[in-house]
Amino acid sequence: MAEQLLLFADELRTRAKEILARAASTDDLEAKDTMRVIAAGYEKLARRVDKRVREARETPEARETREAVEA
Repeated sequence: MAEQLLLFADELRTRAKEILARAASTDDLEAKDTMRVIAAGYEKLARRVDKRVREARETPEARETREAVEA
């Protein structure tokens, strides 16, 4: 399951790169801005997926330490 999620995160990053490439090739400023926002959303989602996978792989002791540091 974790490997599938990591592949999904990679796909999201690939989509973001493709969208940014299209944004770079358009002269329509509104479309360019919209594509950049969409790409940023894909990147954000990929980071969230990565974080969830890391958290799921943590040992209970490591999780307690991380949560204590974040508090």
